[in-house]
Amino acid sequence: MADKKNRRDYFEEIKAIVAEDEELVAFVDGEIAKIDNRAAKEKEKRAEKRAQGDELQAAVKAFVQGHEGAVTAQVIADEIGGEDVTKAKVTYRATQLVKAGEIFKVTVKTEDGRKAVAYTAEAPAEDAEADAE
Repeated sequence: MADKKNRRDYFEEIKAIVAEDEELVAFVDGEIAKIDNRAAKEKEKRAEKRAQGDELQAAVKAFVQGHEGAVTAQVIADEIGGEDVTKAKVTYRATQLVKAGEIFKVTVKTEDGRKAVAYTAEAPAEDAEADAE
């Protein structure tokens, strides 16, 4: 399957077609520069978001490893704090850590008798269920 062309590719083709007209070449070069600048800014934003995610993942790992017993994602989010730390973000980072084998996922019973997912630094026993804190 042929590669899909993007706007920059089309502008490069237009530039080759109108090579004799300096005014059009200057316009096309300006549009290509805008596209390149936009792409560079987007790349910086993605790198910044990735770094923030890595910081949150490190905080989740440190909290779980520094905490004795199993702890739920909501407790982790509440204890880490921060205005943009949510249960969903903590769950995502914890799942990444579980897949990497750095922490373990267990099922616990809460005070109201429901089952909840929790995370712990110790390898869980096969049959045991821990109590949530």
